[in-house]
Amino acid sequence: MDRAVPRAKKTGTQPAVPDRSVFSWTNIGISIGGGLAGATVFAVLSKGMTAGFFLAHLAPLPIMIIALGLGVGHGATAAIVGTALLSIWPSPLFGMAYGLLVALPAWLSCYAVAGAPWGRRDLLTRHLSSWAVLALCVALSAGVVLFLGITALSHGTIEEPLSYVQGLFYFKLDAMLKEHQLGEDVTVADLTRFTQLYLPATFAGYGLLLHALNLWIAGRLTQISGMLKLPWPDIAADFALPRLVGVVFAVAAGLTALAGFPGVAALATAVPLGLALAFQGLAVTHFWLRGSKSSILVLSILYFFLGVLGLPMILFALLGLLDALLDFRNRKSAADAEQTSPQ
Repeated sequence: MDRAVPRAKKTGTQPAVPDRSVFSWTNIGISIGGGLAGATVFAVLSKGMTAGFFLAHLAPLPIMIIALGLGVGHGATAAIVGTALLSIWPSPLFGMAYGLLVALPAWLSCYAVAGAPWGRRDLLTRHLSSWAVLALCVALSAGVVLFLGITALSHGTIEEPLSYVQGLFYFKLDAMLKEHQLGEDVTVADLTRFTQLYLPATFAGYGLLLHALNLWIAGRLTQISGMLKLPWPDIAADFALPRLVGVVFAVAAGLTALAGFPGVAALATAVPLGLALAFQGLAVTHFWLRGSKSSILVLSILYFFLGVLGLPMILFALLGLLDALLDFRNRKSAADAEQTSPQ
């Protein structure tokens, strides 16, 4: 695709530019190759190796590069090919996990970045960076809930779909318990209940972080290659989630008190939405620090503590929620314009 996210102006509005997927045999071959590459990277998870686990973090990247470089039509081809291959081998369940948690979110985020082209016009013309993240939230939350729901119905309980992943942690947790690293009052049963409640939400939240990072990398790579024609977005000004996101987040957070599958599904919805709001809080912080002589130092310290502690993300989620309601950046821009205007 020969377009990028438009640079946001004060209103965030840009003229519609339809997706330009050129269906030549060469591009189709590249799309199939991209799907094969993504499936191969994800398939290393079946080997159970640590190196394979980290390599699988790049599984969305081939689909995103194809979608951003050749067009969302070719990105869809790569996503379908990868899902079909993994459904044949190693198993249909493995293919479903790839399709719901990797291929579909990767493609939807690029579709949003492209402006959601439909026919000869774009359905989205403003705040495309935030729409891309929101598409990831919806796809990942729905994918996790649907995956758990289907497998729970087929096995009878929600615990069964999580038993494989729980088994991966068993030996490590057992060793930590024997060495009293988790405290004397913590039992295996406590850890099992904790895993059943928080593991799906962790998948959704961690998946959002990985997909967002892969989307940024894919955008930069296609930009460097010259396949991304329009300017890189001003994310600090452009990233603005709809106010409805804050409402859905609050409702989902409240429903996490429910027991069983409803509570697990609500938490898997609330966590990625909360992380998306934290992204907005970070965008606001970048916008506020713009032009400051100490901005590099402040941001370096900020991201250091985020990487080490992680907890400050809660504060940024609150800032993002407040910005969705009060629109801090437009208020700041208006105040700056008044100060610089001639008297």
